[in-house]
Amino acid sequence: MATSSKGKSSLTRERYDKSNRSYVVFVGSLLIHFIAMAMPSAMLGIVYVDVIREFKADASWAALMQSLYRGIVFGGGVVAELVIRRVGEFPCMMAGSLLGSLSFLAAAFAENVTTIVLLIGVGGGCGFVFPVFLSYVNVRRAFYGDSSAAKFLTSITIGAGMGFLVTPYMIEFFLREFGWRGTFMIAGGIFFHLVLIGVAVKLNLPPLEDPTESKDFKWRDQVAVFKKRGFSVYMFDVFLFGMFVSGVFNLAGRILAVPLSSFFSRPKILYHWSYICLALALSHALYPFFLQSYPVLIVASGLYGICFGVLFSQGGPIVLQSLPLDLYPIGMATDLTFYGVSSAFGGYIGGFIRDITGGYDGVFYVASISSIICSFASLLLIPMDKLYKKKDGENVHKNPFSIISHL
Repeated sequence: MATSSKGKSSLTRERYDKSNRSYVVFVGSLLIHFIAMAMPSAMLGIVYVDVIREFKADASWAALMQSLYRGIVFGGGVVAELVIRRVGEFPCMMAGSLLGSLSFLAAAFAENVTTIVLLIGVGGGCGFVFPVFLSYVNVRRAFYGDSSAAKFLTSITIGAGMGFLVTPYMIEFFLREFGWRGTFMIAGGIFFHLVLIGVAVKLNLPPLEDPTESKDFKWRDQVAVFKKRGFSVYMFDVFLFGMFVSGVFNLAGRILAVPLSSFFSRPKILYHWSYICLALALSHALYPFFLQSYPVLIVASGLYGICFGVLFSQGGPIVLQSLPLDLYPIGMATDLTFYGVSSAFGGYIGGFIRDITGGYDGVFYVASISSIICSFASLLLIPMDKLYKKKDGENVHKNPFSIISHL
């Protein structure tokens, strides 16, 4: 019976791969990145000025709605993965999308800044963490084979890049025509489309490869992901990258990463971070030295945007390359959590450096040094991999298989 069931599953998967349904999943995930990852972050950075003006609130308190939103959407990855295990992917996708869109809608009727911060930062963040996390998991399920999945995992991040580019112009128009309350209402309507996207993705997903998989959270899985050298180095880089480190160049970097995905995948994506992070460090270091030279600043901004876009788009493929398939969901959840927590700390540390030094030069120096450390960590992975590969080869030769010993 087990063999028959496995054969039937294999046949169903073969038929699915011959259809175009996987591309529906890809387009849906691309739109999720546009709507849930980019639009709120870009919008809140603009709307909060109008909120401050109306309620005469402190800038730091009003800006908390954006930092809370980003911190929960990215930092809540592990918790979201735990809830999805217990409740299921589709219910979490629907409930999260509804909670996020209704939170933005309700914020349009708020009478004080505290209510807006709680609705947008907490309500929106807790809702949209589910579609953002599931977008990576669904694309991995839809595209069979590591090389194919890596290319499409890189491609879905273009949605966020496009969102960061387009959203400011949309929000400026909405604010001018409808005010900040009307902008929140329109945003709530746009975000409601995540429900429809979730339904479309659900209808076009392949069958589960292991429907009997346990729904309990396993701490040994969380520990197991850090036993992989590549993943541990990547988490170290992500933490520094999120703490100290966008526009047209950002989008260009994400687009550029797609045709070059096969190049970056040989032999490991993280090996290429050794020189990409150095270029990122250079872009940070140029700002304080050439503050009065606009051509140099444009070049530095372009270099930073392209490097940021390339690095950010490679998160999913790196996790896929570093971990076995059964650990991919918990790996992605850990990735998002590390980035979210480090981003929250990074904002505070950047402000602290500004208060102590009285300028922003120190922030750029720290970002540059952090990028150099990330480069060195990625470079260190190369001899580490060679060393462990050599040890594994020696262990194989020390324990030859003997037919006589098994008789």
